[in-house]
Amino acid sequence: MGQKIETARTKWKQLKKTSSFHDAVLFLIFVAISALFWFILALNDSAQDNFNVKIQITNVPDTVTFISDIPEKVHVSVRDKGTNLWRSGILRHPSVDIDFKEYSSNGVMRFTHSDLMSALKGTFGSTAQITSSSIDSLRLVYTTNKGKRVPVTVVGAIYPASGSILEGDIRTEPSSVYVYGDKSVVDTIHKVVTDHIEMKDVSETTSVEVELRKIKGARIMPSMVKVTVPIEPLVRKEAMITITAVNVPNGESLLLFPSKVPVDYYVAMSRLSDNDDDDIELQVDYNDIARSSSSRLHVETVRFPDRLRNVNLKSDSVEYTIVKN
Repeated sequence: MGQKIETARTKWKQLKKTSSFHDAVLFLIFVAISALFWFILALNDSAQDNFNVKIQITNVPDTVTFISDIPEKVHVSVRDKGTNLWRSGILRHPSVDIDFKEYSSNGVMRFTHSDLMSALKGTFGSTAQITSSSIDSLRLVYTTNKGKRVPVTVVGAIYPASGSILEGDIRTEPSSVYVYGDKSVVDTIHKVVTDHIEMKDVSETTSVEVELRKIKGARIMPSMVKVTVPIEPLVRKEAMITITAVNVPNGESLLLFPSKVPVDYYVAMSRLSDNDDDDIELQVDYNDIARSSSSRLHVETVRFPDRLRNVNLKSDSVEYTIVKN
């Protein structure tokens, strides 16, 4: 390996001593100088380029809240000497500063077309020509009124995955937000709602960032909330539930065999230790005796809470005996 490196060095030294090598080096130097002169001449020619100019509003009092959306940038096309355009785009980031106190009055900040063109001229230089602008002027509505705190309501549809359940209330963080605007508008607002969300086959607790639906003439802060959907797996549970007899005539009573039947169902895992017996109601109807020749009465599930799923009777009928009191 060392011998190969030494051989390469020897060949390189020999090559540098040849006239062909010197001619090639001189040629490359002249090409570089020519390219540099061409570049300088080209930059002195008139050219056009596009820029994103940052908009900054200065001297805004802490008591002011803008109702209108403030554009972050204005897209402009500028014609000028190439050197000036190159300096504007490469050497600095173009921006326009707007003094709030100078252009605001009675709840509105106005920055006219001539104001904008003048500010852009100041940014790009007096020789620049602004050929087009994505914004013609600015009219920003603001308020100095204090915000009104209102609750957030989630709008949407949540579909838990098979074997899961929505357990508890859907939460937002924050749970309430501030609404700013003219008093006549704010007084009519008692809540804000999220954009419609739809979640399918959700198998675990999930949080998503959701924007709040805009209200005309008002500003909502913050404009986005975190929505948390509490999802839990379903677990199987069984209980012995007492059967109640209804429509039994005075002077009689019904003896049921058995008087309790097993019921199985599914609940959220966090509710596995809850006592659900009093929330499930089973009935037999005395009037069914006259409507049927069977020696058994049909057992019906007449009440159970929404938190229970797939409620199932292990036995849907029982034997009975009529007792005269």
